[in-house]
Amino acid sequence: MPLSESDDLLSKILGGMLPSYVLNKVLEENPGLDKYDLANIFLGECELLDSKILPIVWNWKSVRSMRGVSDEVFDEMVLAHMRLAGYRL
Repeated sequence: MPLSESDDLLSKILGGMLPSYVLNKVLEENPGLDKYDLANIFLGECELLDSKILPIVWNWKSVRSMRGVSDEVFDEMVLAHMRLAGYRL
């Protein structure tokens, strides 16, 4: 998914896609993007989330990382934060 399509990250996750899948696709298709940029894009799109989501993205073992939390743990953490923020998942 090109960066220009990042405006539908939230709708894809709310539609049932896992955050790790959606965000890995963005990283795969945008080689110049790192997890710090991705975290800021995600935070900007998800207006109900606060900055506590940033270190979760930064510490995730994405397609660009050799270490970090697994996709499963990452998905659980992101979805839990989204629920606490008021998103219906």
